[in-house]
Amino acid sequence: MNEPLEKMAIFAAIAEHGSFTGAAQALGRSKSHVSASLSRLEEELGLQLMHRTTRSLSLTEAGKVYLKHCQELVRSAAEGRQAIRSLQEEMVGHISISASPSFGETHVYPLLSAFKELYPQVTINLDQSDGLVDLKSGDFDLAFRGGRVVNPDRGGHGLDPDLVAIPLVKGHMIVVATPDYLAAEGTPHHPDDLRHHNCIGTDFEVNNLGWPFLIDGEIKRRTVPCDFTVQRNSLIKIRTLQSHGIGWMPSYILDRELRAGELVLLLTDYQSPPFDIYLTYAYQKVLPLRQRRLVDFIKAHFADMDTIEIR
Repeated sequence: MNEPLEKMAIFAAIAEHGSFTGAAQALGRSKSHVSASLSRLEEELGLQLMHRTTRSLSLTEAGKVYLKHCQELVRSAAEGRQAIRSLQEEMVGHISISASPSFGETHVYPLLSAFKELYPQVTINLDQSDGLVDLKSGDFDLAFRGGRVVNPDRGGHGLDPDLVAIPLVKGHMIVVATPDYLAAEGTPHHPDDLRHHNCIGTDFEVNNLGWPFLIDGEIKRRTVPCDFTVQRNSLIKIRTLQSHGIGWMPSYILDRELRAGELVLLLTDYQSPPFDIYLTYAYQKVLPLRQRRLVDFIKAHFADMDTIEIR
């Protein structure tokens, strides 16, 4: 680093660590070098940047203004180094991905397996959870999520400006039952008919939130009777296939069963609009090569798929 830029970086380090000693340790320089660098910088600028006492350092008004520019310089230099390193990286390292259990099993796992075949030196962790994960904590690199991309620090509300959200595909929540169940109990033709059937879903959706339907041009929710609630789409699917009732779940886990006629699609005239499925990650100016390759791989897979079809 040339001398003017070095002095700016040293000043930023002094402000960050609050002392000459802390800055010197962080930079691997002597305390005297750090102190002298600040003095030379102030002399060149003709302004005092920091108040000095025997016990503390504090920024002057000029120092506060100048510090912002110095910090931006340090950040830009670090990003530049990372950009160059990414060009030289090999496809090695670890990637941790979060996805809901149902979408993870049906779509994400096959994708990651194919990616792993291409890049065997990359290690992968797929975490399957319905809960929101904090992508800014560093525990996860990528996440697949349906609906809006929210900030868990705000209780799950509000779009998160610190995340990149790439819309991949649209999904549907659908109502289904087996032919045997319908033969025995009859076929509902309107959402209100569900009150006469046993339904299968999660406790919150069945008893509190209600299933959403498009009725008279508006989304209206209906709570439905249910004698056995579960917390996973995979279990809703199993009980529905066992003819215990009418199930409500994502279309993307039912492709084979709908094709084979094992399940019948119901109430299609009242189906709620599709929801977006996103690939999300914390914003970075320069992504590590392995993460950038995986993002491109995922985008290419979904590029020609507008909606996960209902067969």
